[in-house]
Amino acid sequence: MKKFLYIVLLLITVSYSTFAKKLQASLNYATFYSPVDGPYIETYFSVNGNSVVFAWNENGLFRATIEIAMIFRQDEKIVNFKKYELLSPEIRDTTSVAVDFIDQQRIPLPVGKYDFELSITDKNNRKESYVHHIPIEIYYSDTSLVISGIQLVESYNKSEKESILNKNGYELVPKVSTFFSSDQNKLIFYAEIYNAVEIFGEGQKFLVRTYISNYESGFHFNQFSKVKRMDAENVNVVFNEFNITRLPSGNFNLVIEARDRQNRLVSINTLFFQRSNPGYIPDLTDIDSLSLRKSFASHIKNPDTLREYIKCLRPIAADYEKFFIDKGMKDAPVEVMQSYLYSFWKNRSETDPEGAFKAYLEEVAKVQTLFGTSYLRGYNTDRGRIFLQYGPPDVINDYPFDAGLISTLSDNEINKDVGGSVPYQIWHYYQIKDQRNKFFVFYNPHLIPNNYQLLHSDVKGEIYNPVWQSELHRIPFINIDAGNPSSNPNPNQ
Repeated sequence: MKKFLYIVLLLITVSYSTFAKKLQASLNYATFYSPVDGPYIETYFSVNGNSVVFAWNENGLFRATIEIAMIFRQDEKIVNFKKYELLSPEIRDTTSVAVDFIDQQRIPLPVGKYDFELSITDKNNRKESYVHHIPIEIYYSDTSLVISGIQLVESYNKSEKESILNKNGYELVPKVSTFFSSDQNKLIFYAEIYNAVEIFGEGQKFLVRTYISNYESGFHFNQFSKVKRMDAENVNVVFNEFNITRLPSGNFNLVIEARDRQNRLVSINTLFFQRSNPGYIPDLTDIDSLSLRKSFASHIKNPDTLREYIKCLRPIAADYEKFFIDKGMKDAPVEVMQSYLYSFWKNRSETDPEGAFKAYLEEVAKVQTLFGTSYLRGYNTDRGRIFLQYGPPDVINDYPFDAGLISTLSDNEINKDVGGSVPYQIWHYYQIKDQRNKFFVFYNPHLIPNNYQLLHSDVKGEIYNPVWQSELHRIPFINIDAGNPSSNPNPNQ
């Protein structure tokens, strides 16, 4: 299992710069198993060289130093910890562009769930340190087929030299970020499969399938799929890559499956990643005329109806599908819109696209009733979008407006003598795909009926606002009693 954390620390430099800097660091991790040492977590850490303070050292050069502490707890008991300093490359001139620097560690941990506490500090700027807690799970079983965590690889070369970067004869330089920009067109990955001998028999054949699927829809891209037959060994290595030049922008899963000789799924692991590729937009309207004529979409001939049916798809559409909704549909003929509608649902339900379409329309109707307003369709509201994308929440906690605790803005200054709470809701989902116990916070800062906006969520790909609670205590309206009549929100009074 893997997680990705993007950390931004608000640090003020005390030397070599007159400007404040934000320490930018990325953490990624994967779990593996060693026949000698047992299960372990492998951490990958990267620091943006331009976000740290460089200090003069004994070599007459500049170097940044990051203090890192990792603590792994179970029920408040420390099971393992590691504290060390991560050093940047030495540079001669701090005005030049500094290079990023990375680090990798291996820490043995028994099977179980942990609170992973990460603390990082810029040693040359001790004004602030940063602590983050990450729930992790170490899993291994002697009686089932297990696929390790999936490590992304920046570059590699064959090497028998013993080092922390070496795995099975390859030196693997980790790619810490799970974000792929438009100029990053190779997705290289490494994983291990354990207990194949016990499950299939020594030397027996089994299948390993790797592919990329869309995170929202689950759609599998045929051009990003590989199948390999393997002979069962104590440890089977999965080391592969995809050319993602023609992978559009969006949220995706990299999937590794192990299957038996009858093609039955035995084990699976996934890695979430994001891609930005604005230069490539796939054509989703390229449907042969015969298939289109036989489809449910061919019976929808009113252009306004088609546009509405396509517009309401936006909450569940992948990024590359939104291009047609936002831009391509405006002047599109009926046949093109029919093709898009059919293709959209065919990709989600190959056996019954019409049934999937009708079931979704029922959810759109619910959303309109619950969240629609006189000026905004339900599917265009934040709560409507979340409802359609993730389904109804398991629990909704509703917090009404508290007039006695409101902060006001007067003459651009906050009245700090009072607290506040605008109306807000917290939606709790027990499970969203591979994520457990996730939350959405919606608030109504302008006190307009049924106009709740998404403020914060801990779901992958959603808005993350670490100071969301403070936003509930501030209302951006002018206190007219402070003596500014031109700021009266109602000009008719």
